[in-house]
Amino acid sequence: MPTIQSLRKKLDFQRVMKSGESWSDRKFVLVASSQTPSLIATRFGFSVSKRIGNAVIRNQMKRRLRVIVSGFDYIGGWDAILIARKGSIGCNYKEIEISVSKLLIKSGMTANRLESKER
Repeated sequence: MPTIQSLRKKLDFQRVMKSGESWSDRKFVLVASSQTPSLIATRFGFSVSKRIGNAVIRNQMKRRLRVIVSGFDYIGGWDAILIARKGSIGCNYKEIEISVSKLLIKSGMTANRLESKER
C-alpha cells in the first residue's frame, strides 16, 4: 500500500488549488492534481474553516478525515486537498466516510477501500 503523507506547505496548497481538478458534494470539496514527478506517496491536505465550528470541532473533523483517507488504496501519486463545507456540520463518522468515499472514487484516485473502519 502506498503511504499517505500530509501537504503542509502553503506553496503546495496553492499549486494544487491552481492546477488541480475539483469534485464536490454538499459536505466536501476534493481538489486533486497528479504529482509532476510521479512519487509513490499520495499527499493529502485538509482545510476546515472557522465556519464549521470552534477549534475542537475543526480538529475532530480533520482527525476523522485523516483516518478515512488512510483506508484507501490509491492509484499513482496524487496531491489532494479535502475542504469541509457547511453541510458537514453535525455529520457523524459514517456520513463523512460515505461522502469522502464517493468523491475519491469519482475523482479516479482510488478504485476501492482497503478495509472498513467502524467508529
